[in-house]
Amino acid sequence: MSSADNFAYPEPEDQDIDAGPHEPIPSVDGNAAAGALSEIFRIDIIAALGRCRHCGAVRAFGAAMVFTDAPGIVVRCRDCQGVLLRLVQTPTRYWLDLSGLSYLEIDREE
Repeated sequence: MSSADNFAYPEPEDQDIDAGPHEPIPSVDGNAAAGALSEIFRIDIIAALGRCRHCGAVRAFGAAMVFTDAPGIVVRCRDCQGVLLRLVQTPTRYWLDLSGLSYLEIDREE
């Protein structure tokens, strides 16, 4: 993985990113979202396979790009940088948007 793989360059129409189109935004991998998501799913989501609704790429959730410099967590596809998931926590509830995923395949633990 090159250092360029850890940055996203937002498209001009992207409303989730507060940066210019040529300003790289650092990201971390899907493990950064595991803690918050385990509170909702009660499973280890890192190995789950997800299909990006934007480009069709299928990857382990742990390979996704996670951005935490927002009012919540934004998870993007490593291939096309489309938004896969958004998670915002308040003291009383969670707001979870999975609209960027066609599916999320989770192994059942026996």
